[in-house]
Amino acid sequence: MSILDIMPAKQPIFLSMILSALIFSNTIHGAAAELSLFQAIAERLSYMEDVGAYKAQNEIPVEDVPREKIVLSNAKELAAAHGLDPDSMERFFIAQISAAKAIQYRYRTELLTREIPTRPIDLQSDVRPELDRLGSDIVKLFATALQSRPAIIEERRERFMSILQSRLLVDAEREALFDAMLEVRRSQ
Repeated sequence: MSILDIMPAKQPIFLSMILSALIFSNTIHGAAAELSLFQAIAERLSYMEDVGAYKAQNEIPVEDVPREKIVLSNAKELAAAHGLDPDSMERFFIAQISAAKAIQYRYRTELLTREIPTRPIDLQSDVRPELDRLGSDIVKLFATALQSRPAIIEERRERFMSILQSRLLVDAEREALFDAMLEVRRSQ
């Protein structure tokens, strides 16, 4: 015998309370994932000055099309595995890559008027694994944030902008990145 058998007249109220608690829990969980998503994007972009310094130290161009293709392919594959639309995730990662390159180009420009940092930066064994981890985390956080709603909502733009405070990223690039976030969807 369950509590529902004992109090049949109270069943709708009891079930409503349980449903409300579950919805509230999913909303809180989604909001936490959204905040973590914003922070992961900011963290990933925070590595771009190191990437720019490494490329300057080694006379490597900022543009790395083969690497971009790998990042985009991985993002699409992971998005599909987590129930997200791969094409919308690809568009987001293209925006993120564009922001990353903007930071690197601006940093490289700064280095024209001062000495290139000499601290050792190992792109292959230190920075790239972190970028790959964060890229994976970003896709997973999108999946978690979108469990209880179809998309990131416009009302979160200000919060995102306050979290993404890279000194070398202009507002138009941050806006473009958020606009791409708005387009990320779950798979149909």
